[in-house]
Amino acid sequence: MATMRSSCLIIISLLVLGSLSAFAWTFIKPMDVNDPRVIEIANFAITELNHKSNTNLKLVKIESCVTQVLGVVGYNYQLVLLASNGTTGETNKYWVGLGIQLAIRASKL
Repeated sequence: MATMRSSCLIIISLLVLGSLSAFAWTFIKPMDVNDPRVIEIANFAITELNHKSNTNLKLVKIESCVTQVLGVVGYNYQLVLLASNGTTGETNKYWVGLGIQLAIRASKL
């Protein structure tokens, strides 16, 4: 009987720890706006927005960036950017969400 209780306790503990580790994988953390990856992502976002919206935005400032690890699948970045319109000179704030999926390579053994 004592062995069964300890086995159940171990299984429950593993389930709780597994749940906590899954939660840790979705933790959102702020990133330094001067980080080269953040700057690259911000420039990419502005370039894509210009391409898809036929605009002429110029990146003025990265106000904030947070990242979320999506398990082993990839990353989610959320940025707040200030960008000026190249034709009117008007500066606006933009929220950008960008998901980056990791490439998974399979190899034969």
